[in-house]
Formats: sequence, C-alpha cells, structure tokens
Amino acid sequence: MSDDFLRLIPSSPFYIPDEKAINKALKVIRDDFSLAESINAEAYESPRFIDQGSNWVRVFCSNCNLEIDIDWWQSAMDQAYESDFRILNMKVPCCGVEMSLNDLRYDLPAGFAKFKIEIRNPGKDITESCCKQLESILGIPIRIIWAHY
Repeated sequence: MSDDFLRLIPSSPFYIPDEKAINKALKVIRDDFSLAESINAEAYESPRFIDQGSNWVRVFCSNCNLEIDIDWWQSAMDQAYESDFRILNMKVPCCGVEMSLNDLRYDLPAGFAKFKIEIRNPGKDITESCCKQLESILGIPIRIIWAHY
C-alpha cells in the first residue's frame, strides 16, 4: 500500500520553533486533520532534505527560471551533504548566481529543514486559513510539501 505525507517545514532551513509553539501547532493540526493516520513533529541537529518522494518532477533556478540539470543538482547535493547540509549556497550553472539549494524551485515543492511536521495520509489538503494560523503560531512562513511513497 502507498502512503501520502503532508510535510510542513519552515521557510528557513535552520529554524526550529520553541516547544510551546510546536505543541500549539500540533493541536491545530490534530483538530484539522482528525482522520490522519499519524501526525508528528521532528527536529534535527542539522538541516535535512525534505523530499516529495515519487512526486519529484524537476528543479528550476529561481533566478532565471531555467530547468537545472539533474546531474548538476545531484553533485551539488553531494557537496552540501559533506557539510551536513549546513552550507547550502552554490553557484547555479544556468545564470551563475549564487543561491541556496533551498531557494531552488522544486516541482513539486521540496526543501531543507531542521524541523518538520508530518501528517501521514491526511485525507485532505491544508487550507489557506490553517496554513496562516500555523505560520502565526510558528513565527515563520512555512513550505508545504506533498510526498508519496
């Protein structure tokens, strides 16, 4: 059987909300996603790539909007991995601009984070009002990632 995961991460790959904010956010999510199979929050010592599983399509430069070659991206990921993803800035091959791997435009969305909330088989999409409420609680804009495995 396959599973869908709704993953919510801070827009900054290095941000971890305080415990009070996490608990408050989890309450909102549990109320809104009462039929979800599971809901959990995780924090990590260093950023991790929060992927979209089989929902991966491609990645684009957020500066010039050209598609990034997958071989370059994989090499950049290998290089970033050497620093435990603490150094994410790379010079993109398309336009030569230095930017964070987190700021590339992933299709479908993905990103780097030291903190995530994950909802397994949520049964529905997150509403804009719930998203805004979570951003207010967590104190930062969030990125919504749909993963499928």
